[in-house]
Amino acid sequence: LETRSEWNEYTVNIIHITMNFNETNANLEFCNNTTPRSLSIAEAVACVISVFTVVENMIILLAIIKGPVSLRKPPYWFIASLASADLLSGIEVILAIFLPVGSSPLSRVALKGMAVVTFIASINSLLLVSFDRYLRIAEHAKYNRILSRKVIILLIAISWAVSFIMFLIVPLVGWSCQANYCCRNNGLCICKEPESICGQCSQSFEPFTKSYIVTGVVYFLLAVVIMTGFYSALFRIVKKKTFERHKHSNHVSADPKFKKRELDLAKTLAITLGIFAFCWLPVVALFIADIVITKPVKLLQKAFDYALVPTVINSLLNPIIYSIRLPKMRETAKRVIMCGLFSGSISGSHWASTTSLNRSVRRKTHSKPKTSSRGSKSSDLLSN
Repeated sequence: LETRSEWNEYTVNIIHITMNFNETNANLEFCNNTTPRSLSIAEAVACVISVFTVVENMIILLAIIKGPVSLRKPPYWFIASLASADLLSGIEVILAIFLPVGSSPLSRVALKGMAVVTFIASINSLLLVSFDRYLRIAEHAKYNRILSRKVIILLIAISWAVSFIMFLIVPLVGWSCQANYCCRNNGLCICKEPESICGQCSQSFEPFTKSYIVTGVVYFLLAVVIMTGFYSALFRIVKKKTFERHKHSNHVSADPKFKKRELDLAKTLAITLGIFAFCWLPVVALFIADIVITKPVKLLQKAFDYALVPTVINSLLNPIIYSIRLPKMRETAKRVIMCGLFSGSISGSHWASTTSLNRSVRRKTHSKPKTSSRGSKSSDLLSN
């Protein structure tokens, strides 16, 4: 019996050695393959969306830089930070698809890490925007003292510094699986180590560790919780103030205008949070599956390209949700487009003349009682 058990153990070892040998040969064959990587449908779609994202956010930044002085006030710096992050994320996606990166895993860490930095910076900017909007309503009298120029600059600098340090610099100095991977020239990567080591590495976002994507998932979930907290508190405050404003009138709760403003604000907040969560859900779900699955699954690596598309769409939608809905920003963006198409330059006199003209038109067309304009503030809260 002892001889038979020893023979069985010996046979199992031979099988394991043969499997490892075959796997090693397959990995070497994979890494030595110089066949050019073909562009997937998801990458093509992401690239097209990224081009529009870059153009759109460039218009927003030009509107802030070249537009009226009011758009260069400190609160708009959060919008500028968001537009900058989304602009860079669009550029990074295009570079990640077309830039020749050779066969070095380190080049993948640098390129993908930089893309993560821009997406995290975008999330941080969204958090700052939600904080700014909450503070503007909750502490209106103290707003300028709390969010001074120095504080705003510090918050923006910290948000970008956290993105760079956590998600790019730390992976470059060791928080990655680059030593365990080999990559095709301008193509995919594969872990060349035993399964016990490769199990600690991400399959969907190589050559990074699973702890790296765990950090990303936790970061996203915290962002959702914080943004939900800010916007929920904001909704309660506006609802309370609107109710108090109408408390002297009869049947306030049954007032159609009161109900409509309340419903409009709720819809706006729900859409704001819903689009953010929906666009990031595919990547987060893929990363969670990657964390849980320990066996090699080729589908995870290919699925990332498709999960990335909604995330890129989020960068495309951010200017619409947070910038173009602002009346001043919308008008200025239109002038940026018109000046770019017809004059090629944006002169200060043109801004001054068009701004004064628009103001005079608004005075004539929107002259309403104060109660009406005051009531509309709550429904259009996120556009102020």
